[in-house]
Amino acid sequence: MSPVHRSRRLLAVCTILASTIALAPVTPSAAHGSGVEYLYSPSDPYLDRRVQEVTDTSDVLLAVQWRPTVGGTVTGIRICLDLTPQQVNSRLPLTGSLWTAGGEKLVTGAASEGIQYAAPCFYKVSTSPTHVDAGQTYVVGFWLRGGQYSYVPNGFDEERSTTGHLVAPSNADSTVGAGNGLYVYNSDFGGGAAFPTESWQNSDYLVSPAFTPDPH
Repeated sequence: MSPVHRSRRLLAVCTILASTIALAPVTPSAAHGSGVEYLYSPSDPYLDRRVQEVTDTSDVLLAVQWRPTVGGTVTGIRICLDLTPQQVNSRLPLTGSLWTAGGEKLVTGAASEGIQYAAPCFYKVSTSPTHVDAGQTYVVGFWLRGGQYSYVPNGFDEERSTTGHLVAPSNADSTVGAGNGLYVYNSDFGGGAAFPTESWQNSDYLVSPAFTPDPH
């Protein structure tokens, strides 16, 4: 094949490839490289630091303040607990909520007949889709009947961010209540549990939104 013919054939192949790439649709997941995001992933070594509080059996609402770096939608609340699905289901109903930094409740979801489980320790309550804005601080909380929660001691000595789109500020940089994470004791969540503002030794109570970034 002559150099001229070879060059013409190469040009034709490149033109076809360029057209194919230009026509390929870009889906929201491809644009972001991910679907639903959480503050804590199953393979995160950070989870190895968690301990279970077995002596505290009081009903408690555990929470984490966080902010998205892009706009998106919250469709649930997830928590890490070192309890079996049978133990957790015996405590139903369980409830998760999303608040603004000022304490306005945006959405609540409840599990009353069974709760979603994912290894190694995650339990999830679904909520109605709720949009959140980039850069705004929110609080996500999970009400646990019977206590015995899991937490990472001094987890919020530093900022937590595992996806790039979700950030949980360090205790020093928190803007809600006494720090990050947050909790409040209440025996009747359905009757109107108080907004969680208490904090203890920068403990991370491993609560996360189920967050899907807006397509862009």
